[in-house]
Amino acid sequence: MIEVSFYNQVDDEKLKFAVIIARTNRKWVFCKHKDSDTYEIPGGHREDGETILQAAKRELKEETGAIEFEIKQMCVYSVKEKSEAGMGQNRESFGIYILQI
Repeated sequence: MIEVSFYNQVDDEKLKFAVIIARTNRKWVFCKHKDSDTYEIPGGHREDGETILQAAKRELKEETGAIEFEIKQMCVYSVKEKSEAGMGQNRESFGIYILQI
């Protein structure tokens, strides 16, 4: 089972990935996935030594080519995979939604 929770804030080091909601010319920005025929919101994992906001800026630039933009945090969330009947450990990973403004 998967459980999603939302937070106002968590410690930056817990945040492993950023998802960026972006618009340009009054249109939402999606990126074609390199390994499939799907389109996704820009985002990705942080690299060593980056803050989560630095990771979001890097990912937006890499995936869309954007060079002049402002971003702000919308919300923090976690995804927890819960084991059934107490078997195994629960795994929880944290991410952040960023709004390009």
